[in-house]
Amino acid sequence: MYYFIPIPIVLIFVLYLLNYHRKKQAVQRISQLSYRKKCDLLNELAKPYGFTYQFVQDIFTAPVDTWQKEFGYGEFYDLSALSLHMVLDCEPVYFNYQGKTWLIEFRKGQYGINTGAEAGFYHADSIVPPALRPQTIFTAVSSKEMIPSKLRLIGPDCPFFTLSQKHWWNAGFVMGIAAPPEDLILEVTLTFPEPDMCRAFTRALHGLGYKSSEILVSSSAVQFYFTRPKAALLTPSDPLQKKYMLLRNSTLCELFLWTTSPFFTTVDRLLYLHEIHPFIFRKTLVLRKFQKHGRCKL
Repeated sequence: MYYFIPIPIVLIFVLYLLNYHRKKQAVQRISQLSYRKKCDLLNELAKPYGFTYQFVQDIFTAPVDTWQKEFGYGEFYDLSALSLHMVLDCEPVYFNYQGKTWLIEFRKGQYGINTGAEAGFYHADSIVPPALRPQTIFTAVSSKEMIPSKLRLIGPDCPFFTLSQKHWWNAGFVMGIAAPPEDLILEVTLTFPEPDMCRAFTRALHGLGYKSSEILVSSSAVQFYFTRPKAALLTPSDPLQKKYMLLRNSTLCELFLWTTSPFFTTVDRLLYLHEIHPFIFRKTLVLRKFQKHGRCKL
């Protein structure tokens, strides 16, 4: 008696074996690389997306010359965050100093499958009346105007990272972790070039509702904790949409960790993903939804 196995089943079995073999080879190739080589390779792959991998803290940061600088910042970026798969607490702080309106923007929360935080430094060319600030695009500060800042992102159980640098956009992103923004605390320390600038910024914090007991000032440096945003957006987010996006991002985090389960660090996971699913790899590195010269949406 002869038994015939249907051709589709044979094809599925063959494809399974080929896929298994390909994944096994990818694991072997990545495991044989030194961590320095892995980091160099990942940074080369991540450069077009405007990010740099930092192995010591297992996070992504932004180089000073990243191309996102050309877009500046405006309040509509905060308003559109949820539609771009980002669930964030946003705290824009506006203040006037030396004939210009400055914007220092603090954000924390979920960036797709990343948990992160950022502080962006921008200003207009002149004084912008409060009524016009939401419609204004503020330009990123120049290299001479960059303000030293220290960000410490604290999660429910432990700190995620600490970044201390002179930058126009001090930002850090931890991949594969989903944390609601209300569960995160951002410790912020800014060192201004002049005490007058520090006082202008501190007055703006008071104007948002921060109490004197919540702000520590020493000469030209100021420290505070960003827990709940005090600056209200013109259009509040939809609670149901926010709940859905939190669930979606959490599910995608689990899927990312499961797909890359042969490894434990971000550099290994992403190089493995680049080997077996290059399209998903590209989507994974999209941390901010801007468009660069019409080529890639980031």
